[in-house]
Amino acid sequence: MSSDFYKMVHFFGIFMVFSALGGQIIQSLNGGDARQLPGRKWIAMFHGIGLLLVLVAGFGMIAKLHLGFSQPWVIGKLLVWVALGGVGAIAARKRNLAGPIWILVLLLGLTAAYLGHFKPGMQTDTPVINSVE
Repeated sequence: MSSDFYKMVHFFGIFMVFSALGGQIIQSLNGGDARQLPGRKWIAMFHGIGLLLVLVAGFGMIAKLHLGFSQPWVIGKLLVWVALGGVGAIAARKRNLAGPIWILVLLLGLTAAYLGHFKPGMQTDTPVINSVE
């Protein structure tokens, strides 16, 4: 499969995760109990399947592009992935923190986008040639 295919699956998973977290956070902001949410199973499915798609497609893309799995930006994205996996549970249990958690989710998404686009700390196999000697 091409790297473009992996990228599309990766983005689809991201959309699923963020839509699920948005629904869960809105429910918490409205004061509702997470157990009483009619779409609770849908939110859980979108969140879990989205996280799985993000992980599998991300690693598939890294392998397809022959990048290192131990690069600092990859480790950073994994930490963001773990945080996005657990932040919904916190929002459901601590309703008074739902607003700040919503901002945190957006900042985590921005961080993941930055790490994925710029790949800071990436080590390349080719030496950098200095044109000034």
